Amino acid sequence: MKAVVAGKKKELRLNIAREAQKLGYEVYCHEDEKVPLSYDELGCDVLVQLDVFSHNRPEDFRNLKFVQALMVGTDSQPIEKLKSMGVSYASLKGVFDKPIAEFIIMRILDIYKHVRTFEAQQKGHSWKKRFDLLELTGKKAALLGTGHIGKETAKRLKAFDAYVDGFSRSGKSADYFDNVYTVDELEERIGQYDIVVVALPLAENTYHLFNDRMFATMKDNSVYINIGRGAVQDETALYNALKSGKLLGAAVDVFENEPLDKDSPMWDMENFFFSPHNSFCGDKNNETTEKIVLDNLRAFIEGGKLNNLI
Repeated sequence: MKAVVAGKKKELRLNIAREAQKLGYEVYCHEDEKVPLSYDELGCDVLVQLDVFSHNRPEDFRNLKFVQALMVGTDSQPIEKLKSMGVSYASLKGVFDKPIAEFIIMRILDIYKHVRTFEAQQKGHSWKKRFDLLELTGKKAALLGTGHIGKETAKRLKAFDAYVDGFSRSGKSADYFDNVYTVDELEERIGQYDIVVVALPLAENTYHLFNDRMFATMKDNSVYINIGRGAVQDETALYNALKSGKLLGAAVDVFENEPLDKDSPMWDMENFFFSPHNSFCGDKNNETTEKIVLDNLRAFIEGGKLNNLI
């Protein structure tokens, strides 16, 4: 059985390829996903990939039966086409939840504890107390998305004695949340939350969900965080909400067009906290990825149950 192992991280790619060979696969290790697959590679039964479909059409594969993605999101993947071809597709759900949840807590505390003030004081050798630091205790947070990332974040917020509501497509109850509502109820409820965290996938009903109207409806001096998908927010509307002082602060890890334009006015805003789509990173990423991928490769070649199927 043939497998193509691709992906950006060389060490991870080589480790998966080596272990896949031990499982009985004939492995092709594809170094650069921007380079189309060769004729032999397109004859694979299994594909481990991050971005292969940006440079190869699903219909060019002759024997493909299973795709193991090296990502969680599916909006850039040809899921429906693969389904029509009878190809199973598994995500990397479970790898990035904890580091992203930690990142979210860090950003909330960055804003609440005025970290930038003290960083500036250190650079200027200045000593001046601030008495307007905020506590998470008793604050109300809305987490848009109650999947693994949402649950890990809610669990950590509850440890700070915060009140946590979730919003999802179904509105189904979930662990660590005080209440869960549907996304359709967001606008009527959003004005009560001190913190709003976006962990939603991009879909027709979430595109520019955070527009001028939604930001205006949010609670004054609230915090906005987006680690989901950049196009969920209208960046002009976000800029307006920051510039007007409506938001206490915004921490944004994802943008509609990446990288963020060098001329964007948000770069120089004191209440804007930027990161370059980096919230998922952690020292256990590779270890957890290898386990999930290899468990599925073992299950596939042995005819067992695959995890994280979409």
